[in-house]
Amino acid sequence: MPSIFDIQVGNWNEEVANEEKPVVVEFWHHKCPVCIQMKPIYKSQSEKYGNEVKFTRMNLLDSRENRKFAIANGVRSTPTFVVFCEDTPVGHIIGYREPDKFDKELNTILTHIDSCLKSTPIKA
Repeated sequence: MPSIFDIQVGNWNEEVANEEKPVVVEFWHHKCPVCIQMKPIYKSQSEKYGNEVKFTRMNLLDSRENRKFAIANGVRSTPTFVVFCEDTPVGHIIGYREPDKFDKELNTILTHIDSCLKSTPIKA
């Protein structure tokens, strides 16, 4: 069963930048009620895509570096889900989504971005 990996700025290169497949990063924190609501929805997506997409999350309250990094990547609220392909942000989903809407938006990002199409077998 695929996992959701907890990441920090310190292991970004290992967990995201050097990854060949698309990586979804959830920028979140434990005091965010919407983040908690999204947890099972995000988990179900990691199970759906299996090993074709890597799912990670960065807790913005873990360190000042995490917060600075998130801001530098356009994160202004939590939860924010950013899809990275070849270490380039290619799509964002911000805030709460019903499961079917989150699924549709994520699939659209993964199947319509050239760099993602090059690095994954996922097809529209």
